[in-house]
This record gives sequence, C-alpha cells and structure tokens, in this order.
Amino acid sequence: MSLGLAPQHETFGADDGTTIHDTDVERGYLLLKLLVEEHHIGTGGTLDEGLVATLADNHTTFLLVAHSLALHPEDMPISVSVCLSAQALAPICPGTLIDIVCRVTNAALDKPHATVVFQDSHTRTVYAVASQTKHTKDVLGYQHHPASSKL
Repeated sequence: MSLGLAPQHETFGADDGTTIHDTDVERGYLLLKLLVEEHHIGTGGTLDEGLVATLADNHTTFLLVAHSLALHPEDMPISVSVCLSAQALAPICPGTLIDIVCRVTNAALDKPHATVVFQDSHTRTVYAVASQTKHTKDVLGYQHHPASSKL
C-alpha cells in the first residue's frame, strides 16, 4: 500500500510495502516507511520476525553495497551474509506507520555490519530490531574477469 509520500519500493522485483524517505549512501543511512497491515503481524501480536529479517536483509544488503562502492569504488562490493538476527520486541497494531531505520556501523572492516530499527513514526516506540554482518566475497569471479580491468 502506498502512503502517497514516496514511490513504492521493490526488492528483487517484489513490492515489499516499504517506501524510501531518506538516504545518505556516504553516511550509510536509509530511512523507509511501512504502514503495518494484518499480514505483517505474527501470532504473538508483534511484527512477524520473518518479515523483520527479510526487510533487514534486503535493505541492508543494498545499503552496504552502495555505501561500499561510494567509499571504495575500486573494491569488491559483492558480499554474502555471515550473520543475520531479528527480534520482535513489542506488540503492534494494524494501521501503525513505522520507520525502518537502517545504518551501516563498520563498513571499513572486512565484515561490514548494519543495524535496523523498526520504530513508530510518531511515538518512536521500538517494535523490532535487526542486524546483519556481511563478508566481502567475489562470488561471481568479478576481480579475475578480463572485463573488470576495463572498468
């Protein structure tokens, strides 16, 4: 559902319900919004942790790659997840507008890390948190491909 504030965001070709509201790639910051619907809520009344993990994985992956390329365009941005954790913290109701705040915390290391906070857009109540650590790995053989020397 679009909030009418920003274009709907698609991740890997699927509408994930989020809208992008602010981004600063060099600082490693991304702000999305989501209007919570019934299907976003698990049986315990909290945000479904599968949803939390999926949104965290998808959005921090793009943020970490973009941040890495902005700071070190000569380096390999392709990465694999080393650790992804998600935790629902508080009950939430359908119709709640939440901010999804993604931040890169240590991109300079060989295992870049990002955190995600799912909080009420108005009261700042934190409903869920997630974190992701990546490992830079040339999974596609990019560094050794003859075309990469022409970039």
